[in-house]
Amino acid sequence: MEHQAPPTLQRLAVVSLLKKEALAISAVAGLPVSLFPATFEVAFRNNQTNILRAMVPAWPFTCLPLGALMKTPHLETLKALLDGLDMLITEEACPSRGKIRVLDLTNRYFCTKWTGPCDGDFSHQSTRQKKPVETCPYSGVKKYLNVITDLRIMESECDECTTYLWQWAQQRKNSVHLCCRKLEILTSAYFPIAIDFLKSVDLHCVRELNMRYILIKDMASFGPYLRQMRNLHTLSLLYIEKDSSIGESEQLEEECKNKLVSQLPKFHCLQHLYIHYSNALVGSLADCLRCLKKPLESLSITLCYLIQRDLDYLPRCLNLSVLKHLDLSNTMLDRCVKPLGDLLEGVKDTLQALYLVGCGLKDSQFSALMPALSQCSQLLKMDFYMNELSLPVLKQLLHHAAKLNKLSEERYPVPLECYDGCRVLIHIFDELGPELLDILRSERQPKAASFEAAVCPTCYLRYVYDLKGSRCWGKPEARCSVMPREYWYELWMKSFGIAP
Repeated sequence: MEHQAPPTLQRLAVVSLLKKEALAISAVAGLPVSLFPATFEVAFRNNQTNILRAMVPAWPFTCLPLGALMKTPHLETLKALLDGLDMLITEEACPSRGKIRVLDLTNRYFCTKWTGPCDGDFSHQSTRQKKPVETCPYSGVKKYLNVITDLRIMESECDECTTYLWQWAQQRKNSVHLCCRKLEILTSAYFPIAIDFLKSVDLHCVRELNMRYILIKDMASFGPYLRQMRNLHTLSLLYIEKDSSIGESEQLEEECKNKLVSQLPKFHCLQHLYIHYSNALVGSLADCLRCLKKPLESLSITLCYLIQRDLDYLPRCLNLSVLKHLDLSNTMLDRCVKPLGDLLEGVKDTLQALYLVGCGLKDSQFSALMPALSQCSQLLKMDFYMNELSLPVLKQLLHHAAKLNKLSEERYPVPLECYDGCRVLIHIFDELGPELLDILRSERQPKAASFEAAVCPTCYLRYVYDLKGSRCWGKPEARCSVMPREYWYELWMKSFGIAP
């Protein structure tokens, strides 16, 4: 049995104090600064709202980071916190303290030990002046209090805490700046709710936008707000769909794509673009990338279909000249992948991660990519799982990969020769595994290298051979037949509505 460390004397003192609410509230003004975070955390976790209401205006630091504590929102606790901030805003705070200028609801942790200075003295004069401070570098707005939060609009109305916080900030918009760094809109069904929020949030603050399950027809309503997000750093377009009422003719399809692209503004700061299962963008990739005003660091196009016109544009796009992360996993690529090789050659000095998982690439296509791939000297991660390589071509690939000295993670498919219909011949590949790893070891010591087969449709395990030897992932003692590449590819094609 593991023994937990006994609580410290300080912890016991805090717990004892908080058991007596009236005493705790009266003691706030004289509470040592070093005890404030730990006392606040215990009161928060116990939902002691009256104590929190008294502690917030006396908080001795400029920032109150509540993100980790707010993982499970509790409306009454939030109301108590905001009541405390109201006291601060209306100048009824503890005269020797009252330093909060930022309420951060996005922090990943709440530190109970603050070893640094308290951001200035606690003099009555400096507190009562209440000088506005600009803590949001993406907005020119200066308010007394900045509330930093993430906004998530899902398939139902926003939760009570989000709605209450928004309404509270709206009623105090002369004093409170609501700063939304990450915005997620996860359905078209509640688009009017999203528009209401967008009208009240400072869109200059939005750094990350995630749009999922949005109909193209709704992009027209969203376009004006998207144009105000001039500091947008990351954009994710997932499951962007056309209205079911739109016909299947080529003309209507083209009009649909044009309507979508026309709503994309000029992105001045965008560095990370993620497109997932959004075939409405097929054939329009060039138009999307032309919206960029500076080079991307990350480009991810997954579960899509790139036609040759899309591929041909990639190496010509100046905004892809310094890519660090490229992910084309589960994306159907046309037969000619030479443009992809040209792109890899163009970013050979910057590319750190390359993912071509489940692209169905064959020997000839990988052979075309290898010369450029061997020049990508900065690669840290590389994943070619679920592609169709023969043993000779896999060995060639490993010889090229062996020269990439910075690789820390690499994954390869089981070669075709190790399949017998719908099964992997595990005993054969167990003999090949050491030989393949030796190719990598001839130039460097691999840190995390593996060869993996497809997932078994019966037991949902997959065969893996890595630096630790062979096993079926999930149950080390199991040995299973594995989904054949033909079966996997057929299911994948059907997901696009394409007959294999």
